[in-house]
Amino acid sequence: MIKSLFLVIFLSFLPVTVEKTYFKNHFKNGNLKSEGWLYKNQKVDYWFYYFENGNKKSQGSYKDNKKIDWWIVYRNDGTILKKCEYQNDVVSGLCIVYNQDKIICAEKYENGIKKKIYYTVEEYKKDQK
Repeated sequence: MIKSLFLVIFLSFLPVTVEKTYFKNHFKNGNLKSEGWLYKNQKVDYWFYYFENGNKKSQGSYKDNKKIDWWIVYRNDGTILKKCEYQNDVVSGLCIVYNQDKIICAEKYENGIKKKIYYTVEEYKKDQK
């Protein structure tokens, strides 16, 4: 009895390990709505989002439930609309905008505010000096 009590008390002081789980959410029609990793009930690592028709809507990384790094945003037809840099869940850096799989411009953001649009590589390079 004492050994059992000791074991229960000892185990209650051990930290509970929480593992990452892969989460999937579906639309009413059964198609996938989103999928990605959860850790301690927060989005982490890479996630995918989908339109109801099954095409990708967006994809990118999370850290502590906030968007980070590069995200790709798609049109409903599956073509890429833009690729944007995120920091702490806010667009910060460049957004490369596409039309029919061709780059049409780059937008520079600071803390979610669009600061400049570049239509040529030369414009961008000039601004980097």
